[in-house]
Amino acid sequence: MAVIIREEREIGGAKFGDVKVFQSDKRILTKSDRDQAEKLDAYLHDKMLVIASEARKKGLLKLKSKSGVLALWHFVGQELAFVDDCQIVPPEDRKFIWRALWDHAGELAPGEKERRSRKAGTTRDHWRYCYLVHKKSRGSLEYAERAGNWRAWVEFIDRVETRNDERFLDWLEKKMGSTPKKGWLRTLTKGIHKSFNKLYTSVFTQEELEERLEQVWNESLGSA
Repeated sequence: MAVIIREEREIGGAKFGDVKVFQSDKRILTKSDRDQAEKLDAYLHDKMLVIASEARKKGLLKLKSKSGVLALWHFVGQELAFVDDCQIVPPEDRKFIWRALWDHAGELAPGEKERRSRKAGTTRDHWRYCYLVHKKSRGSLEYAERAGNWRAWVEFIDRVETRNDERFLDWLEKKMGSTPKKGWLRTLTKGIHKSFNKLYTSVFTQEELEERLEQVWNESLGSA
């Protein structure tokens, strides 16, 4: 299929904003591909409006740029779980969804500064982070808040070790609820960086990686 994003393009020497661009790994798109992309674009538009409306009703939108903003982005992540539905987003197109969401973000958008700093449309995208925080906290805001604030979560997901090997996130999901100590995620992030800095973790088997992560956990949080 394909995913529609909007970009500024120069056509005939003139610049035009919000030009529809069909992103896909396919070299040639069929009419069916384009029609499906248009339907997905309409779905994203409606979905983001609904998410914003629900966030407003819950009093979450007013948390933007405040210390309790994790509650807002955790809720948004919950609502973005549709990206896992292959009937809505084909797996091969999922990587394009994060960038497309910005075109429909409206009042949900965290701000242009956040968009630039989080590398919109890449694995470091804000919306992908919302999705991951909800998913890796097992859908529990309590677990997410016990681990740390929004910034602590971003720091963990943004670490080069985590970005290069998603098994770190899968392991973290297993640890949710393991400690009553609040704010433990930042301590763990520092421990992981110290232990794995400059290592190519892809050479580790699942068992080897988890054994080393458990060691970091015990050394960092064993007394928690």
